[in-house]
Amino acid sequence: MRTTTTRCLHRPVAVAGLEVIACAACGTVEWHGAVRALDPVEGMAALFGRFLLVGRLPAVRAPGSEVLMYRAPRRKERANLNAFPANVWLQVDTSLWLSHDGEHLLLVPTTPLLMENLTT
Repeated sequence: MRTTTTRCLHRPVAVAGLEVIACAACGTVEWHGAVRALDPVEGMAALFGRFLLVGRLPAVRAPGSEVLMYRAPRRKERANLNAFPANVWLQVDTSLWLSHDGEHLLLVPTTPLLMENLTT
């Protein structure tokens, strides 16, 4: 369970038919569909499933050993990044961290299996 602080703003942001709560202060990431909460895999697939892998970067100031960088195929999909605070690492689930720079989605998988799944 994540602890909220007085700096937390857990306001849902509507994007691509979902509502996302992404709090930089406590690291909360929640995904909500029209009728139920979504698990992180469903939320990530809905928002970023069409993003294209650009390459791998060294994980400088990132919560893992390597960063995967993705770009949106179109400007419309790039707007999905706006649901998340820029330049902040958020823990999506126990084995995946997310950030972005306004143009690129940055992911840090922390298990070899997830790294393989995201790169093949």
